[in-house]
Amino acid sequence: MKRFQNDHDEIRAAMERFAALLTRGHDAIAAEMLRERVLFSQLLHRHRVDEDDQTSATLPGAPLAAALAADMQSLLAEYSAHVRAWPPARIPAEWDIYTKAVLKLQQRMRMRLAWEERELFPRLPAA
Repeated sequence: MKRFQNDHDEIRAAMERFAALLTRGHDAIAAEMLRERVLFSQLLHRHRVDEDDQTSATLPGAPLAAALAADMQSLLAEYSAHVRAWPPARIPAEWDIYTKAVLKLQQRMRMRLAWEERELFPRLPAA
């Protein structure tokens, strides 16, 4: 369980780093931004796989497990749509709109993390 909390802390930190980059403007951060997007994607993927495995083992067939899985699929679809909608070539010309889209998606992720911590974490084994 501690591992999942650490993952959540890392995900939040990655979002904070990315949001901070956005305040500097595209030209100042283009390379950093791409690196952070890839790192975030890798972190989220690793966490999702580990958490899915643990949820399946701990809560097989439980309504909460199904709700978490469905919501994660929805979130991943939103994230994929965002990445497709914002190829690197489009971002500089629409920086303000891109920034708002990123922050909106980050808020959605924060809500998801809080839900997991509130509803899932208490049901996971402590060790």
